Amino acid sequence: MKTVFSRKKQSTLKKRIAKIAEKFDGSTQKIRGQLILDLKVIAEMAYDQATKIKKGSRPTKEQQKWAQLAAYISNAINRIAREYDDKKILEELEELKKMAVDIEREKGT
Repeated sequence: MKTVFSRKKQSTLKKRIAKIAEKFDGSTQKIRGQLILDLKVIAEMAYDQATKIKKGSRPTKEQQKWAQLAAYISNAINRIAREYDDKKILEELEELKKMAVDIEREKGT
């Protein structure tokens, strides 16, 4: 049985990632720390969506995308923690936005 996720939740994810990208200016360690905390919240949200599987059923294609997003966010957090090039960090955030849009597009079909 396919689990249905609201457009509001998907739209919220995309907006949250965009908001994080806007806040990030790469100037201080404090901002990077907050960026990582914000991304952890989104990673948890993606993980929750990926693991909402009814007993005895298989993950849907959408849940697999949520799992990919959660994994990518976790990897992005690790790279951001090590990275000092703000352009690379912004590229990570752009990729996250693209993944959120892809999930939303997949849901629309």
